[in-house]
Amino acid sequence: MNAAQGIFTLYVGRMFLIRFVGFLLFFVIIMQMLDLLNRSSDILAADGATVDSLIHYIRLRSPQIIAQFTPFAALLGIVITLAGLSHTSEITVMRAAGMSVHRVLLPLGFVCVIVSIAHFIFFETVTIKSSDALDYWAANDYALNLPEDTGTRTNIRINFDNEYISAQSAARFGDAVLLSDVTIYDIDENGLASKVIEARAARHEDGIWRLFGVKTFDAVNLAVTENAVALWTNSLDPELLFALTLKPDQTSLSDLSKKIRQLRREQADTREAMTSFLGRFSRPMATLVMPLLGAIAGFGMHRQGVLLVRAISGSALGFTYFVAESLALALGKLGVIPALLGAFSPLALFMIVGFSILLAMEN
Repeated sequence: MNAAQGIFTLYVGRMFLIRFVGFLLFFVIIMQMLDLLNRSSDILAADGATVDSLIHYIRLRSPQIIAQFTPFAALLGIVITLAGLSHTSEITVMRAAGMSVHRVLLPLGFVCVIVSIAHFIFFETVTIKSSDALDYWAANDYALNLPEDTGTRTNIRINFDNEYISAQSAARFGDAVLLSDVTIYDIDENGLASKVIEARAARHEDGIWRLFGVKTFDAVNLAVTENAVALWTNSLDPELLFALTLKPDQTSLSDLSKKIRQLRREQADTREAMTSFLGRFSRPMATLVMPLLGAIAGFGMHRQGVLLVRAISGSALGFTYFVAESLALALGKLGVIPALLGAFSPLALFMIVGFSILLAMEN
């Protein structure tokens, strides 16, 4: 019996792995084609752009799609594998031979553990770098022969020191930091903008912020003034600026951890960064829940129409998990719930649901 169980483990594990890879390739190809339909005109509009630019875009975009759709591919691979085994009565035979539901699902769980580990390593070593390079390239209109990125930030939105600050970009130039297209809103005690300052650029050098091409609107006195150069008095230093505008999904775990400690020292908001940090561990672990949620597709009464209902139910449970995960992460980043709950509460909740389903099927 042990030999038969070993053969069954290899058989089911290989079957699931083939279907998982197939679904993942399907998602990558379809999403990449749709993405190119939307982006190809912008990419080819750059001076000197050729087909090589499209290939470079595919190389940078594909790791993002792979990381995003790995749990989806695992879910559908499990549902199709178990539904197929149920349709051919192979699960019925193994159950009649004395194998429990947990034993039947063991090879799927083993492959999911490997996929989850590979997902985590792939994201940390490949996806982060490609995402950062793609954002930098897109921010420069897909121009060719760009200089090396020195930590440019784009689409900046910061609420700090009773001011709401927006800027198109922030970049380092030696010891100086330059902001472009800056808008500063002075917020009063009622939460209203008492003054609005617009500037073509802002430069931080020698501990001082200078604004260039300044237009100021005083909401209290209804007055507008213009200056070529003006000083901006704000305690926001460049290092804190770059920490607050950090993109967690494009930063290594070690750098992200350092930035969180820096934000804590400055008594700045760490909710978004901390939730993203914990989410880097919880999102690859989503694959581990899929065998429990998709198990309903392979067990139950084998009657006409029932198999399709079970397969749809397993898929619906999995997609419900993804919705709950996205919602919990968003709530954690906003500070509505603690970061730990935002990252791991869907995983824990659906683990309980999955094991409850297994116990019900076992009985």
